[in-house]
Amino acid sequence: MKMRTRLLVLSAATMASAMSSIALAQDKWPSKPIEIIYPYPPGNDMDVVTRLLAEGMSKRLGVPVQVINKPGGGGVVGFAEMTRAKPDGYTIGTWTPGPGISQIIAGNTPYKMSDYQSVGGMLINDFVLASRGDIPANNLKEFAAWAKKNGKPVTIGSYAPAAVPALIAAKIAKKDGWAYKVVSFPNPSAKELVAGDADVTTAGAEGALSYAKAGQIKVISAWGPTRNPVFPNAATPAEEGYGDIYSWGGMAAPVGVPKDIIQKLSTVMMEALKDKPVQDQFKKAGIPALPMTAEQMNKRVSDDTVWIAELMNELGFAKK
Repeated sequence: MKMRTRLLVLSAATMASAMSSIALAQDKWPSKPIEIIYPYPPGNDMDVVTRLLAEGMSKRLGVPVQVINKPGGGGVVGFAEMTRAKPDGYTIGTWTPGPGISQIIAGNTPYKMSDYQSVGGMLINDFVLASRGDIPANNLKEFAAWAKKNGKPVTIGSYAPAAVPALIAAKIAKKDGWAYKVVSFPNPSAKELVAGDADVTTAGAEGALSYAKAGQIKVISAWGPTRNPVFPNAATPAEEGYGDIYSWGGMAAPVGVPKDIIQKLSTVMMEALKDKPVQDQFKKAGIPALPMTAEQMNKRVSDDTVWIAELMNELGFAKK
């Protein structure tokens, strides 16, 4: 009887030890693959950078980091899935101000601001404000002078009136007091300027380069915290007094992911941004990196939310 009791005690102790070991193993993060939801179709510059970052993060974390494309709704479908994920650090996502801020304010997303938190900044979306080549302006102030004398609203080519690039252009127009109308194009570029379909467009820097070299268009503003390497002579909005406004790409996670996991994700992401393949891709695409920590990115989002909300209210885009 004593022997049986002793065996039962030993068995219970062994089981408790095993359960404790399993619990410790489960508590160790990461212990399984991590998914990065990319809410747009594959193949563009941000998609490529995200995949390169995933490789660098995987090497540092010791588990696979996979990029899963979930396009639809201008980023809403993928971002909604990310914010609904279990807050354990195994599902994060890439995002931009569009699905992250403006579409929430417009009231057409199945999530809200409090559903997510930032992991860090990745890159600057390399938008420039390009004008027709015959417009006598080389910067925003000169363009404003022309626009006021023009006698009719400036036609801005962009994705949609409430898209972030169009909102940036609208903020500039509002400050300088020139009238405008936004015409939507699936992929606004310098082509609309050459065709005479717009006076200015919110175009990608790299795509505008050949047209600018040929004198068919002018780049009057490059949007970012610093000057764009593709157009180093084009001033940023901040340099001309319009504020620190630009469009960015970053990573976010569902709210509730423990702070130490967010910190780890942010740290390895910042390290991976320095990897040569990532830096080479930035140079190839002509887009600047945005190495912001989770804390810095949260501040960026907070600041952008203020001016985007104010402007969308004024323009009648915000849900009442």
